[in-house]
Amino acid sequence: MAESSAVSDPQHATRLLRALSSFREEARFCDAHLVLEGEEIPVQKNILAAASPYIRSEECFTESL
Repeated sequence: MAESSAVSDPQHATRLLRALSSFREEARFCDAHLVLEGEEIPVQKNILAAASPYIRSEECFTESL
């Protein structure tokens, strides 16, 4: 059986969230738009789905062609 090892990085979560925030601010990797009161906001569906069980449901997303 192969040995396994683990690396611990206490700053990983902080760096990850900062990177995700910068992607949002720069509208990078966005694959959907929320429309709120007529304003379109670029979003990443996977981030929204991870944060909200309601949004996770497929009925929340409509595909525009």
